[in-house]
Order: sequence, then structure tokens, then C-alpha cells
Amino acid sequence: MLHAFLIGGVVACALGVKVLYRENGSTFRMRCAYLLRKKKAAYDAFERLLSGHEGLCVCRALPSGKEFENTLILDENGISSRDLEKLLHFINEFIKPGNRVVLLDCLDYFISENDFEEAVKFLHSLRDQVALSQSMLLTTLDLGRYPKREQSFIKREMDKII
Repeated sequence: MLHAFLIGGVVACALGVKVLYRENGSTFRMRCAYLLRKKKAAYDAFERLLSGHEGLCVCRALPSGKEFENTLILDENGISSRDLEKLLHFINEFIKPGNRVVLLDCLDYFISENDFEEAVKFLHSLRDQVALSQSMLLTTLDLGRYPKREQSFIKREMDKII
């Protein structure tokens, strides 16, 4: 059953769910999860998408000069980076109405603070919820810091790597 939801999200992404944003040849669509290699690109995309959608920024600290209406700073707002279940519930409640954008700017932190498999399970569950709620996930991670085996696990959970 879960496999069908995953395939549905990928198919919806591939079959032309409305393109919301284009930059440098990349298109961003709802029901998809994007891994951006550069934080600046992720924040730029997130800011552009906020013009038509409500967004949530989940981070350890905002870059200087950035401020968003919905921001969750981990370990400061009552949600620990080690409590992935509570964080997943918080994000699910935010995206439940649909048509929302989530910027997860701390995937590397989750991996370092939790077991790698736990962090990938969290990403997998979040990606499923994003697809079901017709929302979008943007996340950042330097894949080069991880062994090839771990890179493949992360890549499998993403619809597109930019």
C-alpha cells in the first residue's frame, strides 16, 4: 500500500502536476520532494514559492537577513532534533490543509543527531505525507559528505536532486 503512494507521488511529479517555479532549467511541482545541494538555492526557491503558498522553514538557525512567518528552529521551539516523531507530527499538521511548502534545512543535522536509518525513515515518511497532502518538500544536503551506500538511500527518497 505504501509503495503505491510512493509511486503515485513520483508519477504525479512526472506527469505534469502544475509547475510552480522554474529556475536554471529546474522545475518545481507540488507532491514532490527536492534535494538542493546549495542552501542559497533552497532559500531562494522557498522565498519564491512563498508568494503563492504558505510555507514552513525548519532549521537550526536562520541565515542572517532571512525571516519567515512560519519558522521552526529546532531545539529552541520545544522540538528536539532527536524527536523525529514529534517533528513529523508537527510538519504533518502544517501541511494537512494541502498546497504548502516545507523547507527542511537541517537534514545533515538529523543524520548526525540520530541513527542514519532513523533519519532516512523520517525523510521517507515526510515525503509520503507531502505527496498525500499535495504539498512540496525542499531540503538541503551535501551528499559528498556521505558514503555511496548512504547517498543511494537518500537519493531514493527524493524526486529530484538539484
